[in-house]
Amino acid sequence: MKLFKHRARASRPRFVAPPAVGLFLLAVLVTLSFAGSASSAQAKVDLGNAESFGALSSAAMTNAGANTVVYGNIGSSTSIGVGVTHPGFGAYGAGSPELANAQASLLTAYGSAEAQAPNQPTITGVNLAGRTLAPGVYNSTSGILISGPIALTLDGGGDPNAVFIFQAASSGNLTVDPTSTITYTNGAQPCNVFWKVNSAFLKNTDKFFVGTILALTQITLTEHITVEGRLLARNADVTFIHDVVNTPTCSTTPGSGPPPPGATPPPGVTPPPGTTPPPGAEKKPVPPGKRRTPRPRPKPPVRSFGLTG
Repeated sequence: MKLFKHRARASRPRFVAPPAVGLFLLAVLVTLSFAGSASSAQAKVDLGNAESFGALSSAAMTNAGANTVVYGNIGSSTSIGVGVTHPGFGAYGAGSPELANAQASLLTAYGSAEAQAPNQPTITGVNLAGRTLAPGVYNSTSGILISGPIALTLDGGGDPNAVFIFQAASSGNLTVDPTSTITYTNGAQPCNVFWKVNSAFLKNTDKFFVGTILALTQITLTEHITVEGRLLARNADVTFIHDVVNTPTCSTTPGSGPPPPGATPPPGVTPPPGTTPPPGAEKKPVPPGKRRTPRPRPKPPVRSFGLTG
């Protein structure tokens, strides 16, 4: 009997401990759930009337070499070079309400991107090449640098609404060195990537840049850069050298990463006019309830063979 009582007393803590551990784990899971929700709920920068523009400036917009192609509206308060083409889209100059409204929206968007509270580790003095970054707001107290042949990868974490905002200091510039590129994966989309900087200098010839640049002053590109985003300069010029700008829209089923040069743009990006449709795209859809009846093939004539004696 004493042994039985001793075991009964010793077993009591074993029945009390599991509920306590369970409650603790539940509290941890709830905390992580709220943290994950807060991260995925990062506010997107509202571009307003500037959203339809692929390139926008308050000074000259120029191009050197072969034509630059912008798949989006373009606008400048002074002049737009003849080499900056915009097939299927509009060009707006001083005095047009479209330009005035877009520039006013750019001013608001720049302030909105600047006011976002950083929720990711600082990128001050950090070379972003070769890094994989999650959604959120990244801040640098100086400039922003991407320098190296290994791509900066933006990982959406499976969320097509994932937002990436990069903030430089008021006098900090964005520099993208030669051989550098940006790619995106796992739900990330160019329409949700924003760079708030003083000025931008893209030197990555023949490579990709992803996102909308909101620059206080000028934006300069070297030759044959493909931008999956927008180039919006508040107070200075935009300079091209035979480049391509694909103005993005958001998709609920995004792809992963930009295509190789000459390939069809990723989902959410306006494809160039005249792009060859994929196999089967030229076929007209069959209305519901109707089926195409194949044409009967004519039967070959029946030949009779007789025996001769």
